[in-house]
Amino acid sequence: MFTMRRISMLFLLAAAAAAQTGKLGIFTNSADVGAPAIKGSAEFDAAKAQYRITGSGANIWGTADQFQYVWREIAGNFTATATVQFVGQGAEHRKAGIMVRQSLDADATYADIMIHGNGMPGLQWRNRKGDDTNTFDLPFDKPATYQVKLVRTGVKIFMYLSKDGSEPKLIDNTEVSFQNPVLIGLAVCAHDAAASETALFSNVSVEPQAPPAGKK
Repeated sequence: MFTMRRISMLFLLAAAAAAQTGKLGIFTNSADVGAPAIKGSAEFDAAKAQYRITGSGANIWGTADQFQYVWREIAGNFTATATVQFVGQGAEHRKAGIMVRQSLDADATYADIMIHGNGMPGLQWRNRKGDDTNTFDLPFDKPATYQVKLVRTGVKIFMYLSKDGSEPKLIDNTEVSFQNPVLIGLAVCAHDAAASETALFSNVSVEPQAPPAGKK
């Protein structure tokens, strides 16, 4: 039989969980992936509708990744958007962007749109758990504030990109087979296991989309 004290405790725990979810805006969790030596952090400023994410980690690359991740679960097709800007001077290949991931395993299947510290945008993906990372890197001139959009439609992952406030345009796409549900969120990696880097994300949204015509 539940006592009033136990019922009250369960209510408080549920309220605390809900409050924690609210602290991350549209996302539900944040954590380091790949056990980087320096712990990362994530904050959401509701007044500015802005995420401030700090991450360490050797890289998001190869057969395993290290980074700070803020995410929620989602099933099916979706469109995720964000404006990405680094804070301060940092490593040339620090990374920040939108990532869809099968799990929190360091070697999990994933796809992302990453902006490097030197301004280079790239579409990255790992087709299967434990495989090497593939990439399509774009030409660039200098660091900038980028608007990025990642769209999942079936096995297709589409990359949209623009900078300095213009409307994102379709750049490229790849194919990655995920099992539902997946994790969708924001990622920051220092590209240096002994350092941390910070990025700001604004205009962040994750919107479910209808399946392609003729599919359910």
